[in-house]
Parts: sequence; structure tokens; C-alpha cells
Amino acid sequence: MKKTYKIIFTDYYFPNIDKEINQLKKLGEVEIIDCNEIANGEVASEEQLLEHLERYNALNADAVLVNHAVITSKFISRLTNCQVILRYGIGVDNVDVEFAQKKRIKVVNVPDYCIEEVAENAITLMLATTRKIYLQNKLLRNQKFNYDRVKPVRRFSELTVGLIAFGNIGRKVAEKLKGFKSKILAFDPYFHQEEQYDWVEFVKLEQLLKQSDVISIHAPLNDQTHRMINEESISAMKEGVFIVNTSRGGLIDENALLEGLKIGKIGGAGLDILDYKDENDYYKSSLMDLDNVLITPHTSWYSEEAIYDLQVKAGNSVYQVLLKNSQRN
Repeated sequence: MKKTYKIIFTDYYFPNIDKEINQLKKLGEVEIIDCNEIANGEVASEEQLLEHLERYNALNADAVLVNHAVITSKFISRLTNCQVILRYGIGVDNVDVEFAQKKRIKVVNVPDYCIEEVAENAITLMLATTRKIYLQNKLLRNQKFNYDRVKPVRRFSELTVGLIAFGNIGRKVAEKLKGFKSKILAFDPYFHQEEQYDWVEFVKLEQLLKQSDVISIHAPLNDQTHRMINEESISAMKEGVFIVNTSRGGLIDENALLEGLKIGKIGGAGLDILDYKDENDYYKSSLMDLDNVLITPHTSWYSEEAIYDLQVKAGNSVYQVLLKNSQRN
């Protein structure tokens, strides 16, 4: 008897999941369990998801595709036949990866779907903050512009840009920055192909903090990197440094950042992510009140092309894991 694969989609923000289903149908018979509408457009809670899956006899599913839902050990322990959990995106911090691995469930992500977009946005934030675009626009709108309010602004090619982490996105940022003629520093203890980037100087974190005029963060969020930008690291930075973050909000101690901005230790910040679960809560941050901070609602990843890539690659990744396992069995 031919196997029917059960596939759970916990949540997604696309108009439909046709692209993923088209990939998965290459396996043969596929039953789709779509949980996206459980909580009226919101991400369903763990209890809601489990109740829904039990009702539809889906806890024996072969795969789970998740975006923002939190997949804990409790959720994973209820899955009786799961082979793979896919996280839509680059990070997997909302999935208990360690517990999944203990259950012999493969956890995969889509690490290369929005590299161009995030790199472009990081550079946009670098230029916007160092050129003080947000402040100039605000002053102009309020009929208060004068050069004394925005001085000093320095030539970008004369600045030193420090990249914290040199993964896919950090490398793309470095490639795009090459044409700006700025000095580029990079810190990444896990990167070992330095000879391929002879226009980048690889340094220790302490040196990067001390010498950079602009610091752009591209690190994953984990126990080692949580709040790596804090009161101590900020005190080691140059006076008037600019900080850009397009990675994860938890990488920065936002109270320390706020204080640094207020006293002028930090000249400005361009942030695509704050330490809130919901972007619609960003307005609550005191950082929003500062004229030298430009904040966007975690949209660095976005383009229509990126969404297309994300869906196709997500579906194909799950297909490949299930196909490989079926061939092994």
C-alpha cells in the first residue's frame, strides 16, 4: 500500500502554500494539515496547535513547517512519527532543536533565501544613519532644519565598518561595501576562508569594537551572543560609533544602547529588529523617541523574490529529507 505523507503547516503569512505543496506532491499522496487559521490570523498557541492536531488525528505527521509558532519539547514529544521540522527563515530559535535531535527529528531552515535583501538593508541603514537622513527629514518637516543640528557628517569612504559575524549575509555585505572604499573589519571565530576576502581585515572582537566607526551585526542569537552588545562592549567602542542590527533583537542590551545614544557615546543606530516578539509592539520602545535612531519593523528579509524563494526552498527541503528517509527504509 502506498504511503500517504502527513504534513503540518503551523503558521505562515503567504496568500497560500501552493508552492510548497507542489514540491511535496513529488512524494506521492500528501495530506496537508493547515493550522494557519486557528487563531483568527494570529499565531496559534502551543495548546491550540496540539488540540487542533489531535482533533484531526495529525500527531503522527511526517513533517512540520513552522514560521513564528514556538515549537517546544512538549509539542515535539507529542509527535509520534515526525521526521523533519522546517523553520521558514534563517534562525531556528523558536524551535527546541536539542530536544528534536534527541527524538531523531531533523531540524532544517532556509539559510539562503534573503541574503541580498538583508545585506542591502544593512547598507541602507549604515548610509541612512551616518548621513543622518532620518533627522534631516524630521527637521525639514518641522521647518527646523539647519546644518548645526546635523553636524558632523563624515564621508563614508573614510569610515571603518566592522562586521560582527561573517556568514552568508556578512559576506554579502562585505562584497557590496567593497565599492564604497571603506575599510572593512570582520570578526567571526568560525570563518576560516579569510584568503578569499583580501579586502577585509579579520580581527578579534575587541579590536573591531575599538576601531570601527560603524558596527553592523550579523550574528545568530544563542547563549554565547545574547546581549553581546551591552554596557561593557559599548564602553569599548569609539566615541560617536554607529550601530546597525539586521539580525536578532536579543543581540543588543537595549537599555545600554539607549543610554549610549543619549549621552552621545553612540552617534546613531539603524535597527531592523528590536527585542519584542511582535513588530507592532516596537512603538513601546524608548528608542523610538530618539532622533538619531532609525527603526524598521523587521522587514530586511522582504522582497517578492525572497518570498518566492522561501516557499519553494522550504517545500523542497522537506521533500528532500522525506525522500532520502524513504529510500533508506
